[in-house]
Amino acid sequence: MGLVYMGGFEFLREGSRRPWAIYNHTYANGIKKTEIPQIEKDGFLAAAKWVFNREITPLNSLAAGRELFRNQCSSCHSVGGPMNDILKLTRGISVYGIDSRLNGCGTTSHYMPPFMGTRDERWALATFVVEGLNAQRAVADTVFPAQNKTAKIPDFNADTSEYVLLSWNNLGMHCISDSDPFWVLLPPANDLFAQLIKRGDRPKVVTENIEITYKVEPGFENPGAHVKFWEHAKSIFGAQPEKNIGLSGNGLSGSMHLSKELHAFEATLIPVVPYNDDGSYHPYPIFTITAVDKQTGQQLVQTTTVAPTSTEMGCRNCHGGQWRVNGIAGFTDETSGNILAVHDKRSGTNLLEMAQNGQPQLCQSCHADPVLGTKGKPGLLSFPAAIHGFHANYLTQRGTEACFKCHPSRPDGPTQCLRSVHAKNLDCTSCHGFLEDHALTLLKKEDQEGKPGARRLMTHLKPRTVASLDQIKPRIPWVNEPDCLNCHVNFTRADAKTANGFNQWTQELSALYRLRHDNTGKIMCEACHGSTHAVYPANNKFGRDLDNVQPLQYQQSRNSIGSKRCSVCHINPVSRRPRHHPMLPSASVENF
Repeated sequence: MGLVYMGGFEFLREGSRRPWAIYNHTYANGIKKTEIPQIEKDGFLAAAKWVFNREITPLNSLAAGRELFRNQCSSCHSVGGPMNDILKLTRGISVYGIDSRLNGCGTTSHYMPPFMGTRDERWALATFVVEGLNAQRAVADTVFPAQNKTAKIPDFNADTSEYVLLSWNNLGMHCISDSDPFWVLLPPANDLFAQLIKRGDRPKVVTENIEITYKVEPGFENPGAHVKFWEHAKSIFGAQPEKNIGLSGNGLSGSMHLSKELHAFEATLIPVVPYNDDGSYHPYPIFTITAVDKQTGQQLVQTTTVAPTSTEMGCRNCHGGQWRVNGIAGFTDETSGNILAVHDKRSGTNLLEMAQNGQPQLCQSCHADPVLGTKGKPGLLSFPAAIHGFHANYLTQRGTEACFKCHPSRPDGPTQCLRSVHAKNLDCTSCHGFLEDHALTLLKKEDQEGKPGARRLMTHLKPRTVASLDQIKPRIPWVNEPDCLNCHVNFTRADAKTANGFNQWTQELSALYRLRHDNTGKIMCEACHGSTHAVYPANNKFGRDLDNVQPLQYQQSRNSIGSKRCSVCHINPVSRRPRHHPMLPSASVENF
């Protein structure tokens, strides 16, 4: 009885003062606060007294990792025992995932001491946990080879054709979380746009007495056979569309609707998915877009465009589980459930229990998100601020790798979100900043609005693109975004070596590239230049010219529409005075 009494007292006493053994002096693993500067300078192994391995080499990585575990982890974590069993907590997680968790120790949760040592030491410890303790072999991500799908170029005769039909996806990539039985981040919902231009001395954008239709290529007509969105739509979205019909009432074929504000036709929330009926993963389904005269029923012109759609979202890299489809994409139940378990543990929710009882949730039902138009719950961070702010604490001091591990854009992966002409010289950080920068822009805005969670996530983040937090300009997600004119000042050509779009934001929705028009106020920028992240000439891994169909169709060039040939729309020579924007080169009129 005495042992139980004293043992229980000591257990509570020790647990209540974590991460310290002596508050603000000695951590629970015995490392003194005053020793940290030396550890950060030389590494833990070089500074420790009772270790055999003083530096990390390819031959001693596991042995060094064992010593790091013994010195920094074993005071709180057992191996297969009843106390904080490290095997149970880390089973199924990759080395990268464990490394990221170690990186975040002492940030979003203060119960654990921070990891103390170099990045190489942290990786050695992660490798030991995965390979030495869990006996899991570290497996590299699957390298997806380039495909060679031929882009069929529709007919167009520069001498006789009366119309030019331009069509595009507005974001360049739409991500889907096919984790519907547990939660939904983004549903199947792709947006296509189109503008019809009648060629002439003074070309016109045609919006009356025409119908513009869209139709997906064979093999993608039945998304309901590949994802469980329709089984859970009522619970998550409060609506029950028919199978293969999206939340806006659009299916995989139909008619586009005129947006008078945009002077363009649109088909929103098309429920296309990246899974073909033949069992393959293909994130670039092709849609045929057709313009028809309403009075005569005559086909005026036809073109094609891709609807980029991906489920290659890398939550499994840190949360465990495998890819659901072909080892390259999709959410398994294990990954989806693990994510809810972490959320429940950190936030005191019961989302996993709700999902297991048939009540999966939309993430943005609690966390506001402008892209879905959700208001969220008062006081909670917006979804973009919460997800980027939280994960930034675990992925510090990384480059584009931090982006690739979540977003579908790793160089050897199947999707590649960024595939535009900019990809030759720029990367994600060129416009969005490093992950710490990106997160701080969102969190700073939330902090200004008095949301308490923002300050906690900001505490351990340091900006990298600018010198201090004071220089970070706060922004609203999906509204305040990098502006093309940050680099293309006055529409001039940008210097790829110095181009940096970070920290200068558009001020309103109409200023976004995907919603902006030319100087005439009629032709949308994306109509001629291509989609965000896939600006012409784009290079698509599934087929070089899948994104370049319209430039090739109308001008036999992969460059922006009209960049070399005004005759795409103008049937007679035009003056050298630029009408669309100031950056039109003189070569644009030398086309007859």
